[in-house]
Order: sequence, then structure tokens, then C-alpha cells
Amino acid sequence: MFDIEDSKDIDLENNKTSKQTLAKIKNVEGLKAKGNEAGINPEASKSEEEIVELKPNFMGFGINLRALWRKIICKKT
Repeated sequence: MFDIEDSKDIDLENNKTSKQTLAKIKNVEGLKAKGNEAGINPEASKSEEEIVELKPNFMGFGINLRALWRKIICKKT
């Protein structure tokens, strides 16, 4: 989260924060905000792990058991 005070011509673009509020602004002129996201859950990106991996594993592919387990647990809750 940004604390911006007594400023002019502020550009906020493509910022992401886990806080519910992107910025606390006081006495600011000319604020431009584009493509910002507040309330992002950092754990959400971990849930997008690939279960089947193409790496130098047994016969050229492998299974990410940790990602599979997380996917099963997330479906139950």
C-alpha cells in the first residue's frame, strides 16, 4: 500500500498489493491510476502449479505430487 501526501502528478500503473486498499492519499493533485489491483492473495498464484511436468524426470515427464495434493485439498474446501 502506498502512503502519498502533498504531491502532484502521481502515476500508479500495474501495482499489486495484498492489502485491501491500494493507496492512502492526502493533498494530491493529478493522480493517474491504471491497471492496479488491491487485495491480491499471494497464495492464489501457488495454486496454479502444473501437476504434470515436462522435465528431466523418469522417461521425460513427472508428476508434481505436492501440486496434485493442493488441488485435491482446495476442491474439498
